[in-house]
Amino acid sequence: GGGGNEFCYVQIIDAVTGEVLAVYRQQAMNDAVLVQYVADLSAYIGRTARIQVVDQAENGWGCVSFDNVVTYYPEGATLPEDALIAQDLLTSDKSALEEEIAREVTEQGDYTLDSYNAYLEKLAVAKEVANKTLVLQKDIDAATAALTEARLALTVRPVEEVAGVNKSFNLVSGNNKEITLSDYVNINGLSNITYNVQASNTAVTLSDIFDGKFTITAGEVSETTVVTVSIIVSYNGTEKLVVELSLQITNDVAPSVFNDEVVKELDVFNKTDIALDLSENVDNAGNLALTYSVNGTVIDGSVYTFTFGEYIDAITYETFTITVSYVANGEEKSISYTYQLGLYDSTEYRLANGDFENGLDGWTVVGNIGNVSSDTHYWANDPESAEGFVFGMDGAGMFSAYAPGAFEGAVGTLTSSTFKVGGSGFVTFKIGAMRDENYVYVDVVDAETKQILARYYNGLWAERTNDVKSGCTLIAYKADLSAFMGKEVFFRISDNADSGYGLFFADSFITYYENEPADFNVATPVSYAISGTIYDVFNGGFEMGGVQGWWSIGEIGLVTNANGYWADNIPYEKVGDYLFTGVESFGADTMREGNKGTLTSSVFEISGTGYISFKLGGGGNEFCYVQIIDAVTGEVLARYHQQAQRDAVLIQYVADLSAYIGRTARIQVVDYANSGWGCVSFDNVVTYYTSTEDLPAGETANSIFQGFDITNGSFENGLDGWTMNITEAGAHNTLGWVESSEHDAGWYTKNDDRKNGANLFTFCRPDGTNCENTMGTLNSSVFTLKKDSYVSFRFGGAGTRDVHVQLCTADGTIIATFYNEAPGKVNTEMYAYYYQYTGETTDCFFRVVDNSTGNYGCFVVDDFRVNLESAPEGFIAAIQ
Repeated sequence: GGGGNEFCYVQIIDAVTGEVLAVYRQQAMNDAVLVQYVADLSAYIGRTARIQVVDQAENGWGCVSFDNVVTYYPEGATLPEDALIAQDLLTSDKSALEEEIAREVTEQGDYTLDSYNAYLEKLAVAKEVANKTLVLQKDIDAATAALTEARLALTVRPVEEVAGVNKSFNLVSGNNKEITLSDYVNINGLSNITYNVQASNTAVTLSDIFDGKFTITAGEVSETTVVTVSIIVSYNGTEKLVVELSLQITNDVAPSVFNDEVVKELDVFNKTDIALDLSENVDNAGNLALTYSVNGTVIDGSVYTFTFGEYIDAITYETFTITVSYVANGEEKSISYTYQLGLYDSTEYRLANGDFENGLDGWTVVGNIGNVSSDTHYWANDPESAEGFVFGMDGAGMFSAYAPGAFEGAVGTLTSSTFKVGGSGFVTFKIGAMRDENYVYVDVVDAETKQILARYYNGLWAERTNDVKSGCTLIAYKADLSAFMGKEVFFRISDNADSGYGLFFADSFITYYENEPADFNVATPVSYAISGTIYDVFNGGFEMGGVQGWWSIGEIGLVTNANGYWADNIPYEKVGDYLFTGVESFGADTMREGNKGTLTSSVFEISGTGYISFKLGGGGNEFCYVQIIDAVTGEVLARYHQQAQRDAVLIQYVADLSAYIGRTARIQVVDYANSGWGCVSFDNVVTYYTSTEDLPAGETANSIFQGFDITNGSFENGLDGWTMNITEAGAHNTLGWVESSEHDAGWYTKNDDRKNGANLFTFCRPDGTNCENTMGTLNSSVFTLKKDSYVSFRFGGAGTRDVHVQLCTADGTIIATFYNEAPGKVNTEMYAYYYQYTGETTDCFFRVVDNSTGNYGCFVVDDFRVNLESAPEGFIAAIQ
């Protein structure tokens, strides 16, 4: 039973040589229910063997139940009834699948986007199956059949007749008319298109087709004659479309109108005058001189300019009488028709500055997540390309996470101005990176209720496209918002990640189309159900069955549906089906008491009453707590310890954050303890209440934060609490990264025995990627520094005094500057420094300054501590 993935299986191994004789996987998955199998090992009679149950999986029923092994049946014995014949995975035949994969269609070419994307989806699945070592034959056959079906279903884009084009003409004998094929035929970008033209009789002659055009010449006729000219369109030699033009060949030179009434609707959102070509409705077969009048007033030429005045909030119709005067055979004559112009203004449906061509006008940025940039390429000086890789933006600007002052570790939001959903209901946009749907996404938000109506992410993201790096390249999407027609909405892009393409790039938000736009990918909605508002934490009750939306550093717990903990199953008193716990739950080994780390929520805006609530268990000492941090600055707004501990039983708390209404925040569960209930259980975070009457009964959470701590001084929570400012962007536009391991090279001295905790901040990644050629500053959170207290830190690199550490007051005034000049200093080796502050108690922060790009013009730092009563043992006085 169990074993629902390829990493759980049963194998038969030779007890002497260790050779694997056969491998069997679960074929009839029914959760943990045991399924009876019979395996044929007759080919190995006489061999000495062992049965081995293998579990190398972490999820997806990555566990097994196993029972009733019988290894000897005498000849003629009855095998178990209704047993499945176990398939030996070592005998699986992938040849048909590999042959189908070898037929891979590598380019969309002439196929429709939908059918090609469907094919790519099946191709990806097929390749995944082909790459698996242990896979069932039924899965191989299913992948083969699905890929074959998708390949055969590839659909060539249609050749279409252009709608609304006049196809009836009068032509006077001896005159001619030039026909442009693209006016009548839409080939949808197809290749190998050929044309042929034919006339129904000899009253006209047709020229050869040249440069997409041909000419019809009218011959002499004794009476009016109707001729049909057929445009025959073929694709790869097969006829696909016939467009018929009707020509009336006549000796009468008098002009005529195509329609007695012309109705045209025009969007006047850009407030420009409208030019109407009145000759478009007149067939002047005799090429006579025509004079046009509008409501009795003669105009110059055939173009009438309409100037509108007031703002139009609904369709307004203007009606004109058009008179066309001419002289034929010495006699003055005229014809007339009516022109009805429908004017409407779509301004309210259009997003202001959706293309970022006016900087951030109309957009609000929270956090150092990016800015508007004109850079057309990213990752310049990459080993694969000196100029880098193309973003693919439109116009001169886009929103970029690589703009100066931004860095990948930042979290925050980008919010647009409002617009009303209208027209066809379709909107389009371009996004890049935004890899994980659980952490970085685009929301469509109701402007009145702040309810999240739809959520999309970069579902077509690929690290490489056509063997070129494309992880940050913009992809164009369209989304159908017609279900929200007439609603006032806005876009809100959230960035809750600090790695793994946990950033985003954006451009070209267009929110008004009369018809569904073509040539866009369909926007990818997230795979989970969305609900709540921008004031709610995503997955606050862990009811998605995991830590989706929560950024985890260190394995301090996991999400489980266990009802209780320990063998006697003491109830957690959770809400719903799931909770987060580091305590050993009944039936599941989740004990994480010895681990340290953090669990941080998505970004939310404090609103409503300002009250939040949560349930907390465990955490019986000062090193386990829940804190509210400002999402932009990393400042700790409040910190809550367990006040009524009942072991791991969840206690209901209510916290008052009304003093911070309007601030953007995150909730963070911190576990820096390894004993004394140094683990937590946590559940049911609610961050938005519109009335205090809705608050649950429970403990009032009392904040114990006094402001005398530095946030995340040892970088155990990534860059939370730290702000990076770039003054000169190098190849990677960052001063460094938080890492748990370091580069292993002669020029880089590792700090395994000198760092504090699992992480440190370094300019060089373990793979050797470094950013020595970047300059800027790294600033800590603000803390209150007491008089006559000590601060300490660990500092490496800094081969020049242009790289140093500063202690500053909150307004930026420098208190002291420290250099890495310890006796016997070795390149990147960190040295432990301390400094005694003798001034008055004040608010301060650390600033690490990098003003150099050479001679180890970079730094490695860790373990910033403040308000110490004495100098730490083994530390040296900071060199000023």
